[in-house]
Amino acid sequence: MAFSFSKIFKPKEATVVAANVIDQIDYKGGTKYAKNETNIVYADIEELGGFPYLKTVIIGDTKANIKRTGCTISFIFKNEEITLASDNTTIESNKIKNSNVFYTEIDFELDENDAKKIKTQKVNEVKFTFKKSVAVFKTI
Repeated sequence: MAFSFSKIFKPKEATVVAANVIDQIDYKGGTKYAKNETNIVYADIEELGGFPYLKTVIIGDTKANIKRTGCTISFIFKNEEITLASDNTTIESNKIKNSNVFYTEIDFELDENDAKKIKTQKVNEVKFTFKKSVAVFKTI
C-alpha cells in the first residue's frame, strides 16, 4: 500500500453558489410566486375533497428540519395580514444533489375566504416563520 500526499492535501471542490443553481432550475410543479436573494417560492391553491389548501415549495438556501411545531406563512397586504398554519407539524428540507440548494415542500390549511383574498388582492410580501427564523419574500 503506497502513501500519497496528494490524497491528504487534495484541493477542496469549489462551493456552488445557491443563486446560480436556482437560475438553472426549471420547476414545473407550481407557479413562481415570490423570491428573495437566495430563494424562490412556488405557490398554488389546490383542492382536496372539496376543501382548499395552499401548496408551497421553497427552493434555495433555506433549510428546515422541524419536528412537532410546524411553521406558519403570512401574506402581507396593504392593510391586512393573513397567517396560516402548516398542515403538517414536521417540516423537512431535501438537499438537491451536488449543491448547497434545498427543496422544502409545505402545505398549509386554508379556508375559502382566505383563498379568495390571496387570489384577488395584491400581496406585497410573503413571510415564512420556522421556529426561531423568518424568511421574507417579495411577490413576483
